[in-house]
Amino acid sequence: MNKVAGAILREQLPRSPIFTTADAARLAGVAVQDASRSLSRMAEDGLVTAVRQGLWALTGHPDFSPYAVVPRLVPDDAEAYVSLLSALNLHGMIEQFPRRIQVVTTARRTDLETPVGSFEFHRMAGPLISGFAPYGTLRQFDLATPEKALFDLLYLSAQKGRRFGHLPELTLPDGFAASEVDGWIERIGNVLLRGAVRERWEALQSRLG
Repeated sequence: MNKVAGAILREQLPRSPIFTTADAARLAGVAVQDASRSLSRMAEDGLVTAVRQGLWALTGHPDFSPYAVVPRLVPDDAEAYVSLLSALNLHGMIEQFPRRIQVVTTARRTDLETPVGSFEFHRMAGPLISGFAPYGTLRQFDLATPEKALFDLLYLSAQKGRRFGHLPELTLPDGFAASEVDGWIERIGNVLLRGAVRERWEALQSRLG
């Protein structure tokens, strides 16, 4: 077993099954170039998976989830959280499982296809970036609350038209606070956009009864 593989098993796995080449180099005490070569050989042997350049995952690890890759796909100073249809599915509000993991972020990011999953990014202004929390006991990624995920969907549907124009059959969970959606709508600075989102929200409420 080479130094990089040993360091990953001993020191990286207790932290997370997702790591960068720089992480592996630091833990193994080797140069980044040497770590990269070792990881490439490990990938050829099926021991690790190259998510994208410089980012790796041990997909067979019980703690691995493609959602956990999300924080590593944006710059360190950017906010990013799972939202929209992906969040509604995780909250049990829709049965449809989105083909792509949908992410709301402050960063400018193009959609990404990787060996561990497909990721779709939607940029949102700073005042509207909130309403999320670490998901599950492992806290590997941030997830929008049910209210924020639904607001994000309404907000983007008002901007992108048919892209989010159709909402699957929806079930609101116990404790869902409609007033929180109202509060998010009031944060929208553009009056016309605010009105369009509110119109969609009122139509949805009428449909849900």
